[in-house]
Amino acid sequence: MNSKLLISRILIGFGALSILLYGYGAIMYGMRDFFGLLLFAVLPVGYGVILGKRYRKTAHVHMEKQILRLAAKQHNLLTAADVALYTSLNIEESGNALEDLRRKGFLGLKVADNGAFVYEFQSYLSTEEKLSAERI
Repeated sequence: MNSKLLISRILIGFGALSILLYGYGAIMYGMRDFFGLLLFAVLPVGYGVILGKRYRKTAHVHMEKQILRLAAKQHNLLTAADVALYTSLNIEESGNALEDLRRKGFLGLKVADNGAFVYEFQSYLSTEEKLSAERI
């Protein structure tokens, strides 16, 4: 697990526990410490949520770059098993990532003789294809 994700989960857990403790203190003892509630409960939860969102966004960008590098090495043809084998993603995450890229229009879909889905990068061109492109 990434350290940023771990820290965000710890902050959210600490904030949630603090909310419970401050709530219990308010109900049982009539304690009204709003500064403590803000400092030890609301702020950690808020920062943990923000940190988690940032991590997911950067992780998504990193995953797409891993897939693009692999596609360049595999002649623009990938399967979910290829992505799982050569990246940090598991087979289910690989399939979901490839499907997401296909829905966005970056990949074409083919079916192999054995029924496996083969994804073809249409936007990745070799140097020869780039040089032979016509002006418009």
